[in-house]
Amino acid sequence: MLFGGIIGGVLISTVIVGARRRILAVTTYAIVGGIVLASILQLWFGSIQGNYLLNVGAFAVAIAAIAAPMIGCVALIGRAGTAIGPVVMMLFANPISGSALPSQFLPGAWGEIGQWFPPGASATLVRELSYFPQADTTSSWLVLAGWIVGGVILTAVGHRRSVSAPPKPTASDDGYTKPVPALSS
Repeated sequence: MLFGGIIGGVLISTVIVGARRRILAVTTYAIVGGIVLASILQLWFGSIQGNYLLNVGAFAVAIAAIAAPMIGCVALIGRAGTAIGPVVMMLFANPISGSALPSQFLPGAWGEIGQWFPPGASATLVRELSYFPQADTTSSWLVLAGWIVGGVILTAVGHRRSVSAPPKPTASDDGYTKPVPALSS
């Protein structure tokens, strides 16, 4: 889920232009990714259990929660955003996510903090839907939805800022208007 969201977010940010198109692309990418992941992991490998459609939704929301902030960072700060999103998700959020082991096994409050990031919330959501279907998954759904909404807001703000910004001067702009030669007749 993490790599899929990062790769999708970076590719969509790089290839697709326009806020609405990027948001639509993330939505489509997440739905297709959710279907593919749930199909492979549940129907083919049998490694997850539970309601297939609920698992598709969980994977789709997890992918979108990782990809949406990526496109938001790119819209807000430009090409540097393609590096900031993966660094935050991979080097900060993933180690404290509790995806490899339960978050309760991490030292101090790090496991709880990791649940506020998409890698932690998505791993917990998929684990609980598959193996503990009676568990309350509300917090995981809300955290993932919050990251999606945050990414969409960042994308809209970045797009609005770039549209309303004055045009950047070019190398030929020297600050004054050159006289136009008169036509001789």
